[in-house]
Amino acid sequence: MPRCIRRAPVHVTPNLAPLVDVVMVILIFFMLGTTFAISEGMLPTRLPTDIGRGSGPRIAIAPVVRIALRPDAGTGDCRIWVLDQPMTTGDFDGLSRFLQRRIQDGADPDGRIVIDADPVVNYQSVVSTLDACVRAGLRNIQFAVKSAAATGSTPDNSR
Repeated sequence: MPRCIRRAPVHVTPNLAPLVDVVMVILIFFMLGTTFAISEGMLPTRLPTDIGRGSGPRIAIAPVVRIALRPDAGTGDCRIWVLDQPMTTGDFDGLSRFLQRRIQDGADPDGRIVIDADPVVNYQSVVSTLDACVRAGLRNIQFAVKSAAATGSTPDNSR
């Protein structure tokens, strides 16, 4: 019976010469590519910035429109003040018309509207003011809030 002769294990190693060649070619490729990218697209020019289509729009910062709701001492109704100008007491339709005229005159409908209501004004007046702003087409309506330190009150923690 013939016996198998064991051979010594053969160690297979990759040939590193082609790998080094490929790495060198890639290195040279990236080195040449980066030197061309430095000077690409550099064209020094001096263009006028104040005329033509490239001048850009002029930005006007719109002031905040503050609507103040204060109680009327005589009748107990709600007094409406817009931009520190008094309006007719409780005339929320007039407020809506006033705000619509401002938009027609060029006011930004996305400009800030701040409703500053006195704490003793009833909620219906505040909601009617909000409705008047929405009917006028205004979209950025905010409520002014006074902090507890400014009003002199403290939170009630007894509950």
